[in-house]
Amino acid sequence: MTQALIGKHGEQWHEWVLSNLSRQCTPHSLFERMVARVWSQDDAAAAIDEGLAALGRPSDWRVPLPRIRVQGEAQSMVTVLGRLQRPQAVLLDNLLSQQECQALTDYALHKGLTASGVVDWATGQSVSHEARTSSSVFFNRAETPLIGAVEDRLAAVTGWPVSHGEGLQVLRYAPGQEYKPHHDWFDPARSGSATHLRRGGQRVSTTVIYLAAARAGGGTCFPNAGLELTPRTGGAVFFTNLTMDGKPDEMSLHAGTPVIEGTKIVMTYWQREGPFV
Repeated sequence: MTQALIGKHGEQWHEWVLSNLSRQCTPHSLFERMVARVWSQDDAAAAIDEGLAALGRPSDWRVPLPRIRVQGEAQSMVTVLGRLQRPQAVLLDNLLSQQECQALTDYALHKGLTASGVVDWATGQSVSHEARTSSSVFFNRAETPLIGAVEDRLAAVTGWPVSHGEGLQVLRYAPGQEYKPHHDWFDPARSGSATHLRRGGQRVSTTVIYLAAARAGGGTCFPNAGLELTPRTGGAVFFTNLTMDGKPDEMSLHAGTPVIEGTKIVMTYWQREGPFV
């Protein structure tokens, strides 16, 4: 391993990785064990890749995922305020301007919001549920020039094609409203997931953009990590829903905490493995 990884985890891990790869343990099984033992996903993947290279074997086991990029003209105003390793999450600022936030809010309210739903795991249909008490509206892809421009910016910032993104959804949370802990990935074991997975594969990432932050409450919470993030208006929380070996990430469990004062308006962007149809 590189000196940086050896410094973090010790020389014995280098020998452990090489030994297990030599006896034909899969990179996926090693990755799971290492991450379970407090390795970050990036460090575990790097150590496995180095082990494969030392053995002269190809490193083709990782699944491509969106990653935050804040270089380039389209991303020049976006700022990374912090990163979380487990789950893979990034707190962003200045993803949208105040004017863009207001225009998107006005357009959503003009279209009209209805009670938000959740996926029924048996049927795949959207149904109302006490766990999600907001109101919402979906936009079609590039429904207006502004929506198209925002989708292009999100594609540039995440390095993921616009064609792989679902239509943006705007959600309004009044005082007391919330979205209790849930995952955004579709459970492959549930029959209701099949309909959704056929439309572009698994949800690989989520971006929650704050069009209007509440005066109190209304954060984005990751219960398994013991962390709650509350971006400013125009900021966002980005996180991946899969691990680097392509499996649903249990650590991506998240919630929209109850609004205490004011109104929270967010816009959610889900990205898929393949083209969303």
